[in-house]
Amino acid sequence: MEYNPREIEQKWKKWWADHQVYKVSNDSSKPKYYVLDMFPYPSGAGLHVGHPLGYIGSDIFARYKRQQGYNVLHPMGYDAFGLPAEQYAIQTGVHPAKSTAANIARYREQLDKIGFSFDWSREVQTSDPSYYKWTQWIFLQLFDHWYCNDSKTAHPIKGLVEVFELEGNARVKAATTQEIVFTAAQWAAMTPKEQDDVLMNYRLAYRKTTYVWWCEDLGTVLANDEVKDGVSERGGYPVERKPMLQWSLRITAYADRLLSDLDTVDFSDAMKKMQGNWIGKSQGAQMRFRIADYGLRIGEAAQEPELEIFTTRPDTIFGATFMVIAPEHDLVKQITTPEQAVEIADYLAYVNTRSERDRMSETKKCPAHSQALML
Repeated sequence: MEYNPREIEQKWKKWWADHQVYKVSNDSSKPKYYVLDMFPYPSGAGLHVGHPLGYIGSDIFARYKRQQGYNVLHPMGYDAFGLPAEQYAIQTGVHPAKSTAANIARYREQLDKIGFSFDWSREVQTSDPSYYKWTQWIFLQLFDHWYCNDSKTAHPIKGLVEVFELEGNARVKAATTQEIVFTAAQWAAMTPKEQDDVLMNYRLAYRKTTYVWWCEDLGTVLANDEVKDGVSERGGYPVERKPMLQWSLRITAYADRLLSDLDTVDFSDAMKKMQGNWIGKSQGAQMRFRIADYGLRIGEAAQEPELEIFTTRPDTIFGATFMVIAPEHDLVKQITTPEQAVEIADYLAYVNTRSERDRMSETKKCPAHSQALML
C-alpha cells in the first residue's frame, strides 16, 4: 500500500483536533506531569530550526509519560513582548498588535503541521492583558509589602506606616536600606515625599538608581545580551552605560526562603544548583579601607574616604597587594589625581561601551604591579 503522508497526516490531525485528544482536565485521578517548553518569541515570519529542535524532544517525552499513565500538561504559548515588534512597527508603520497576531498565526500553523501534542486550550500570549494583568498583580503585592526578619514573612506596608505613626522605626526588624532612625514625631513632621522615600527603603519592589544600557536611537534600555561591541544588536546603534531610576526587587530579603524552598520542588540536582547560584547567597564580612594620604594628595586636610568591600574570605586580606574599584564607583572622581585625569577619562569612556560580559572576560595590565585587572 502506498503511503501518502499529505493525505494521512491531514486526516489524523483533523481527528485529533475534533476529539481534543491532547486537552487535559484538571480533574483526573492520574498522577500529574508538567512538560513546559520555552515559549517562542513571534518576532519573525515563522519558526526557525532551533524551535522544533527543542520541541520535538519535549514532545517525545510528553508522549512517553502519557503512555506511562500520567495526566500530562503540555502547553504552548508566545513570549510576545519585546523590542523587535516595536522596531518593526516604527520601520513599517504596522501596529505591533497586528504584526504579532500575524506572526502567531503563522507559528501556530507551522507547529500544527509538525503534529506536536500541545494542549492549545492552555495557550498563553504574554501580550494579552488577561495574562500580564497577573504580572502586574504580583508586582503590586511586592510593592505593597515589606519583609519582617523576625517572622521571615512579608507584611502589608500599611501596617508598617501604623508602626511609624506610633513609635517610629527603631524597633522594626526589617530587610531595609533605611539607615536613619526616626521617632513618631519625626515621621509626622516629614512631607509626603519624604515619607514615600522612607517607605521605598522598605518595600519589596522599590526604585533605585542603577547603571543600565541606554540606546538613544532606540529610545530604550537594553539587556546585556542585546549589546555587542558597544552597539545595539538590533540596528547597530551606539549605546552607553547610564545611571537611571529603575525598579528593583529586594530578593536578598527572602533569599533564604528561596533556597530552602528548592528542596520542596521536583527539580534535578543540576537545576537546583543552577537556581541556587542564581539566587547567589554568600556569607562573609563587610570591611572598610581608608584611602591613605588622601588629604595630602589633593592639597587639603580632608577626611580620608573609606572603601567598603564584601569578602567571603576575610582571612586572606593580609595578603592583598592592590585593590580595584568599578569605573562607576563614586570614589573614582573623588580620588583621581589631576595627573591621571585625562587617562582616567579616556578609560571611563572606553569602559562605558563594554557589556558586562566583555568587562568580565577582558583584562588589563596594571603598569605598576604587572597584575591582570578586570575592567
